[in-house]
Amino acid sequence: MEGYELVDKAMNVGYNMLMGNDIKFEPNDSNEVEDMIFIPDPEQSEMELAEDLLEYFIAEEEYEKCANIRDVINLNKTIEICLK
Repeated sequence: MEGYELVDKAMNVGYNMLMGNDIKFEPNDSNEVEDMIFIPDPEQSEMELAEDLLEYFIAEEEYEKCANIRDVINLNKTIEICLK
């Protein structure tokens, strides 16, 4: 698996996490790079992850994912305003 495919896989894992999609994980004994699980930086906030994902999916022209990420960002901003 080439570097670009690994980045794409990681970004899609991050997207699924942001969207709250339940991803079924089936462990195996493989040491292959293709079977790695990608987890976003735990030091990064949800909003930072969302911004990074938005930039990536805009570049990839995956606009449905962009719209979903935008909605998450806007919802979080609305919640922050309401809690003040």
